[in-house]
Amino acid sequence: MGFFKSLASLPAVKPPAPTLKPQAVSRPTVIEGWSESELVAVYNAAPVRHLRRGEPLFAEAPQTDSFFVLLEGGIEVIVKWNGYPGRPGIFCRGDCIAPLPSAQGLLYCATAIDSSTVIELTPTVMSHLPDKTQLAVFRFAVGSTSKINAYIRSVNGEINSKNALLGDYIVKRTAELSTSTESQFVQNFLKNIPRMPTYVGDLAVKLLDDGVSVKEVVEEIKCDPSIATTILKVVNSAQYSFQKKIESFYHACMILGFNNIYNLIIRDAVQSAMPVTAETRRIHDHSFLQSILCYEIASAVKEAPAQTASTIGLLHDIGKGVKILMKVAEPAKADYVDSLPAAKLGADLLTLWGLPERICKVVELQEQPEFKPPDSIPLEYRREVTTLHIAHILEGLLTGDPIEPTYTIYAQEHMRALGFSYSRPVELLHERVMPSLMRNKLRLPEEIQNLIMKAAEKK
Repeated sequence: MGFFKSLASLPAVKPPAPTLKPQAVSRPTVIEGWSESELVAVYNAAPVRHLRRGEPLFAEAPQTDSFFVLLEGGIEVIVKWNGYPGRPGIFCRGDCIAPLPSAQGLLYCATAIDSSTVIELTPTVMSHLPDKTQLAVFRFAVGSTSKINAYIRSVNGEINSKNALLGDYIVKRTAELSTSTESQFVQNFLKNIPRMPTYVGDLAVKLLDDGVSVKEVVEEIKCDPSIATTILKVVNSAQYSFQKKIESFYHACMILGFNNIYNLIIRDAVQSAMPVTAETRRIHDHSFLQSILCYEIASAVKEAPAQTASTIGLLHDIGKGVKILMKVAEPAKADYVDSLPAAKLGADLLTLWGLPERICKVVELQEQPEFKPPDSIPLEYRREVTTLHIAHILEGLLTGDPIEPTYTIYAQEHMRALGFSYSRPVELLHERVMPSLMRNKLRLPEEIQNLIMKAAEKK
């Protein structure tokens, strides 16, 4: 009992106070190139986003206004042009993605390629950061942008190389296909097509001489009674619907102008070699409109021989007319005829008719601007080939017919090659071509006048 008494008399012992651990301070991980103060200022300025692998940072954005500082992980940025994605650019830990500008046809996508931590600095947040911190963000954004720009340049070089090889491949395949026009059947058929009047070739040769004006050429041929009669017949037809009858070739020249008289002469010569059917009429009407548009484009360029461009517009689809005649003459060979390249067929016929080699070659190469940039087209034919290509695009805009996107891949480059600064063919049409057509519409056939007026109303 004494033992228990002695225990009770002892003073109570207090338990030791718990040891307090220091509270952890939230700080970003150290990133090479960033000072701790810069990183802390950015870290505390805006909320931190944690992204899982495959989660988008932003998607299908036409532009971005924020700076994105990547603390951990990796971000894949893809630029889409007209819905088609390019090769991705990769941003890594410590990079800063700068605002991405708006541009026609471009959309931006950014996705985490690993578990990632990102800070988004909006314009409002940036404006409240200290100047020193803003400079740090800009410095890293410039560095990251330079890296991506270098990557884009290398990718662009690779793409240009592949495009050139693809263009060469198409040319090679087209050349292989063109050998089909050398068959005995095709060559005999071409030789039996009635030739255009000899004066057509003479006119074309003279107009290739830059020192000879259209007026001089027309003055030389007006003495031919058959040509004068043909022109008077056309200008007094329902195509033009003049209130008073045109009674002389000279009067016709004054009313329509020498360029339009020349076009009528060539057009009539082409029609004389091709029987008029519903199909060939469509080709003739299309070619006549092409000749007008080619003339307007070449006139705007000034350095190009406008009348030569107009002649090419009139003749460029003559190969399609040949295919129609072939199928009428040989219905059993329709499938074979369909496989023949119309451009090469037309060029071969024009060569047989004795037209200048330059015109024949342009007709043969007319499809190349669809899949080749200007500098890949032979220099001696580039101007006329490009003019014809742009004229086809303008026709689609005039008529309202849909234009295949594949047809306009290099449209902007071809316009620049001609000396135009417009970014889109529609600007060329409305700012340069349409005003000229409106001034001269009374000199054009009534059908084309109506087309121009409708296009002007839709503008």
